[in-house]
Amino acid sequence: NDNPKDPAGYHGWAEAAMFEIQENGNFDEKGNDRINEGKVQSYLKRAAGLEPENAEYQAALANALIEFDRVPMAIREFKKLIELGKKTEDVDVSFHLYEAAKQLIDCIDVKVGYDRSEQFARQFIPVAIEFAILGLGFSSVEEAMEHLVEE
Repeated sequence: NDNPKDPAGYHGWAEAAMFEIQENGNFDEKGNDRINEGKVQSYLKRAAGLEPENAEYQAALANALIEFDRVPMAIREFKKLIELGKKTEDVDVSFHLYEAAKQLIDCIDVKVGYDRSEQFARQFIPVAIEFAILGLGFSSVEEAMEHLVEE
């Protein structure tokens, strides 16, 4: 990296690596990682750290963490994204949250063998539902519930 203070370089490399992993898998014929997930994660974290107001960088880090099955860490990063959206009026994070909800549910289902009564599922499905609701543009779960409850 020619400029260690340029978040776009870190983000670009990590996004290219993520694309490669998603397109071609991350295991070689011996079952070893082709691309180091820790390096991808650290580059995304560095980009988000260098430009903390950038929702794209924050979302990319959180999405990668879901992809790498680091659900609690991903949720922490998405919560930072929610705060960024609340703090900065011209930053709309709803799309990222809606996408995250779907990705999170898929990850949870695979992890628990589609048994949503498992502890892991019970712990994280409510978070995914909250992200989906916020992703639809509601300011809170409570606001959405007002529309579901009939008078």
